[in-house]
Amino acid sequence: MKRVSIMISALLLAACLHPFKAVGQTEASPAGAKYAERLRRFEEFVRQQMEHDKIPGLTIGFRTEDYTWLKGFGYADLENRVPATERSAYRLASITKAFTGVAILQLVEQGKMKLDDEIQDYVPGYPKQQWPVTVRQLLFHIGGGQQGAGLGPTYVSPKDVVARIAQHPLRFEPGMRFEYTTSGYNLLGAAIEEVTGMPLGEYFRRYQWQPLGMKDTLMDSVRDLIPHRVQGYEVVRGEVKNIPYIDVSSRFGGGGATGTVPDLLRWARILESRNLLSKQSVELILTPVAARNGRYAGFDDASSYYTFGWMLSPRNGQGVIEAGGRQLGTSTNLIYIPSRNMTLAFACNVQLPGVRTDYLAELYELLTGEPYDLRIFVPQKEDRSIINALFYVFDYGALHFEHTRQPFTSESHQLAEAFAYFNRSVSRESLAANHQAAAKAIEDGRHPVTGDPFIKVGSYIALKLSMKYGVNWQRRYSTTGAIPFFADYIALYTADEQHPKGFRFDESFERMIAQWNRDWTRTWSTEIRLLRFAADTDFDAVGRRLREAFAGAKVRPGFIDSLLDIQDSTASLKAAKLAVDLYPDSERTNGNWGLVLLLMSQTSEKRARFKQHIGELESPLRFFQRALALQPDGFASAQVLGQIGRNWLQAGRGDDARALLELAIELHPREAMVYTELGKTYLKLGLKDKANEAVRKALALDPQYGPALDLLKELAK
Repeated sequence: MKRVSIMISALLLAACLHPFKAVGQTEASPAGAKYAERLRRFEEFVRQQMEHDKIPGLTIGFRTEDYTWLKGFGYADLENRVPATERSAYRLASITKAFTGVAILQLVEQGKMKLDDEIQDYVPGYPKQQWPVTVRQLLFHIGGGQQGAGLGPTYVSPKDVVARIAQHPLRFEPGMRFEYTTSGYNLLGAAIEEVTGMPLGEYFRRYQWQPLGMKDTLMDSVRDLIPHRVQGYEVVRGEVKNIPYIDVSSRFGGGGATGTVPDLLRWARILESRNLLSKQSVELILTPVAARNGRYAGFDDASSYYTFGWMLSPRNGQGVIEAGGRQLGTSTNLIYIPSRNMTLAFACNVQLPGVRTDYLAELYELLTGEPYDLRIFVPQKEDRSIINALFYVFDYGALHFEHTRQPFTSESHQLAEAFAYFNRSVSRESLAANHQAAAKAIEDGRHPVTGDPFIKVGSYIALKLSMKYGVNWQRRYSTTGAIPFFADYIALYTADEQHPKGFRFDESFERMIAQWNRDWTRTWSTEIRLLRFAADTDFDAVGRRLREAFAGAKVRPGFIDSLLDIQDSTASLKAAKLAVDLYPDSERTNGNWGLVLLLMSQTSEKRARFKQHIGELESPLRFFQRALALQPDGFASAQVLGQIGRNWLQAGRGDDARALLELAIELHPREAMVYTELGKTYLKLGLKDKANEAVRKALALDPQYGPALDLLKELAK
């Protein structure tokens, strides 16, 4: 396995522990007064977003060098009206994996385990597999795809969990690729118990939680009394329900702990305290590992590297160390930003869809005045690929340099080859000639499969800019992003005749960056950076300002998510209209506006409200057609529209589903699936004749289409 050496930053090494004190009133200290107004705004955001997400209760907090803030919102127990507080205890889910990963490193330091030993050396109950499986491979989720731990209503002992996993053969040869698995971490938990001779929770308590002052973290138990335990919930067809009774003992090493947000803030200190982990072990946590397929281990093609139960991610050129988890009835997030010595943590008592960092991202932006995840919009497909390349070079190169204080390579010929790779793949000519091949070269450019050329280029640029701008070079770009990063480097070598020719970009790329940087300076001004979109935003005034700033610009900030996340009924109409006006070349804004028009045309009351606030209704078909032309497999594809219609039908919105699927047939008249979904909708609405007609059309297009045949049988009954 190939590694990239990423050492901890000087700031992180020098950080000292300070007393942990939760401040009840934000004005109670000078630092609290500094944050008071921002936190009031954040609390309002949380209340509105919770209502939209249907979260019964949550706790959130942050820690900086001079201040700690914690607050609970909503209810830990809805039925008994028990408020959520900073002391509420939530199931931590996969954050438990970070405890397990650190425990393995502690035992390695003591000489009791070795990372490259086979797991069977420590877990004799797990039989030998078709291929060897090492401790290191399990830690990075490249261990072959273990499965079988399960989750149910009864207690399962660690020995029985291992026996369950033993019944399932490996899915692929270990080391070949990343596949996230809780069962692999359960094997690691069993190894810790075998080596130490104590239950996993007892080891955590003695050697991690107690030394860090985490007095409210423990292994979950459905029988033991856990102070301030929250009730877990799920959202079923838009309604909050109690979750079924579950016992998470079968996820003991991969998701079996319960704890509080204050304890999560304390947990990040494991990366600072040399009493619990050595400098070398922390270095390993910050060291991405590549599988034998030449790609780093991590989620979403290693957009976030995965190491020892943690995730390493670049955010606007800054390193972010994360841990998170989701289970039925819980979602948790922990984010540590070493360059700011800032930790943020969140927990709620419902399982949120996907990886959600909305709340912590909003808190970070209000505290720092900087974007958490800066987005740039460009209309052309080729330019979108180029923007991706810019961020890969900027983010992953800066991440490497932040922790090592040196470029990825010191070999001139390797660096020249990396610049040559960039110039070949990141050009409009290459993308226009063969977009698929060039786009793949861009995606591969930050992985070992190509020799990490983008990380080599980015870390070298970071070195040069840090020499010019000093210790605060990183802060210069955490607000402005990748385009100024490239523009400043080009300006640097343009002014230096001695700068090696091999470490420069093509002239056409230089001209493009110069134009983009001018546009970006105008469209990402201080005024625009400070914009916050909410239900009470004056979208008419903001729209006029943004249209003026964006006029003629080839690059602009991507506010699409912020606009489309507005939920207030009237404000959401204005926000969606502004989104499609500002981003007419986005398939998402066009598809979303098509949905808005479709839904607002369903009743006379809705039509009147639309006319009052927006104007005359347009045809939704035109916007769906535009979305489909921009991205055939995206928002307006037959598959996506069919799924939306299916979801609406299940949620009791049969009339809306019918209207959408009838429109989908106009877009996709040759898709049997759309006719079938429409037929199911007609049947649910009691329109059997129409259902028969729809299914006949589906079978005329595809006589062997299984779902249509099943519907035909149902109609025959």
